[in-house]
Amino acid sequence: MALLRKGVSHSGLNKYRVVTGQTWDEIAQKEKAIRLQWDIEWKSKCNQTSAKEKTRQAEQIQAALDHILLDSLRAPLFNFDVLKDNTPFPDYQPTPPIQKALPREPMRTEAEFNPQPSFIEKISRTKKAAFEAENQRRFDEAHQRWESEVKSIQTSNQNRMAEFELKYKEWSDKKAAYEAEQINNNKEIDSFADAVKSGRKDAIEDYIPLLLGTLRYPFEFEREVVTEYLPESKLLIVETVLPKMESIPNVKSETFVKSKNEWKTTLYSESYMKKKYDSVIYQIVLQILHTCFRDQHIASFIDAIAVNGKLKTVDKATGQHIEPCILSLTTTQKDFMALNLSAIDPKAWFKSAKGVSAASLANIAPVAPLITISKEDKRFIEAYEVADTLDESSNLAAMDWQDFENLVRELFEKEFSVNGGEVKITQASRDGGVDAVAFDPDPIRGGKIVIQAKRYTNVVGVSAVRDLYGTLLNEGATKGILVTTSSYGNDAYKFANGKPITLLNGGELLYLLEKHGYHAKIDIKEAKELLKP
Repeated sequence: MALLRKGVSHSGLNKYRVVTGQTWDEIAQKEKAIRLQWDIEWKSKCNQTSAKEKTRQAEQIQAALDHILLDSLRAPLFNFDVLKDNTPFPDYQPTPPIQKALPREPMRTEAEFNPQPSFIEKISRTKKAAFEAENQRRFDEAHQRWESEVKSIQTSNQNRMAEFELKYKEWSDKKAAYEAEQINNNKEIDSFADAVKSGRKDAIEDYIPLLLGTLRYPFEFEREVVTEYLPESKLLIVETVLPKMESIPNVKSETFVKSKNEWKTTLYSESYMKKKYDSVIYQIVLQILHTCFRDQHIASFIDAIAVNGKLKTVDKATGQHIEPCILSLTTTQKDFMALNLSAIDPKAWFKSAKGVSAASLANIAPVAPLITISKEDKRFIEAYEVADTLDESSNLAAMDWQDFENLVRELFEKEFSVNGGEVKITQASRDGGVDAVAFDPDPIRGGKIVIQAKRYTNVVGVSAVRDLYGTLLNEGATKGILVTTSSYGNDAYKFANGKPITLLNGGELLYLLEKHGYHAKIDIKEAKELLKP
C-alpha cells in the first residue's frame, strides 16, 4: 500500500515538513504533534522578541530621563490660544423631513369613470340614466377617497414639519448657548492673558502653575506648584513638589526564562538610581527656570527666581506625612540666560549657583529655603457663624448669599477640623471665583481644596463646573468642591467625571447639615417667590 503524504508548514517559524502515513488518521496524529511542538517554539520565540522590545523600551526611558532638560529646550513657547475651546457644536443639525407627495386628483373625464355603455344602456333612457349615475357615484367615491388621503398626508406632513421645527429650535438654542459660553470662556482667557502680559501680580501667580503644568516627563508623579510674585523687586518665588525616588523608572531589562516559563525583571542598582534621581531633579530645576525666564509673556517682569523643591512623603521613623524642602536656589535672569543649557551639568551648576541641598537628594535631608512664600492670602476675610441660627423653617435656597457662603465654610470647617484642617472664606465676589479655601493636612485626601457655593434655584449647568475646574488649576489645588441648594444637569456630571471635583446637591447639603446636628430645609418654589425682584 502506498504511503499517504501531507505538507505541514508554519509561516512564523518558516518551517515546512512532509508528513507520511498509512492512513489519514495516522497523518492527522503526526500533524497534531508537529504543530504542538512548533507552537511551543513559536511562543518561546515571541517571548524572546517581547523581552527584547521591553528591554528596548526600558532603555529608551532611561535615555529620556537624561534628556529632560534638552527636550524642554526644544519645546514651543506657551500660547494662550491653546486654552481656548473653538470646537464646533458637537450635536448634528436636525434634517428636515421628506414631505410625502400628494396623490394625483381623479378627474371625471378619465376613462375609468366613462366606460362604454352597452347597447341596452344606449337605447334605454332609464338604463342610460342609471349607467351615468353609477359612473358619477364611482367618481364621487374615488374623489372622496382622494380628499381623505390628501388630508391625511397633509396632516402627517404638517405634524412631521412641526416636530422638526421643534427639534431644530431646541438644537439652535443649545448651539447658541454653547457658542455663547464658548465665546465668554475665550474672552475670560483673553482677559487673563492681558492681565499676565501687563504684569499684574495675581495673574502672574496664577499663570506660573499653568505654564509649568505644560512640561512633560517620561514618568508620572504628583505635581503641585505654588507661587508668589513680588513686583517691587521683580522676584518670582516658585514652590514645587518634586518626584520621589520611587517615581523614577528603574527597570534595566526584561528576559523570559524558557526553562521556568516565567519573566525575569532586572532592576538598576540603588547607587545607580540615586545618581539618576539627582540628575532628574536638578534637570527639573533648570527646566523650571528656563521655562519661566524665556516665557514671552512674563520675562520682562522677572529679574530673579527662587525655587524651593519639596517632597510629599512619609517619615519612615514616625510613619507621619511630611513635606520637607530638599533644595533651594535663587538666580538672576542675567546669570541664567548666559548659560549654555545644551552642554551643562545640572548638578554641578546647582552647586556653583550656591543652591542648597543634601549631597544626595535621595537621602531626603531637609534644608531651609533661601526665600519662603508668604502664607498670607489677602483675599481671606473674617468669617462668621451661621449654622446656629438655623432651624427647620430656614430655607437655604432663600437665605442671603453671603450667609450661605459662610454656612458652607462653617460646615466644611467642621469636616476638616477632625484632621487639623483649616477653612478660610474669601472676599465676596459673586463672580464664580473661590468662595472658600480648605487646607487639609490629611496624607491621603489632603492638600489645598477650593470650595464654591452656589445658592441657586435653577439647575446648575456645566459652565459652573468648568469655572470651578479652571479655578482649581489656577489655584494649584488638589481638589474642587461645588455646593448648591439645587441640582446638577447631566452635562455637569459628565464634565466632572474623572476630574478631582465633587458635586454636592441640595439633598446632600441637608445631609451634611444634619450630620453636624443642624436642621434646615430647601424649598425651591418658595425661594423663587421670595427672591423675585
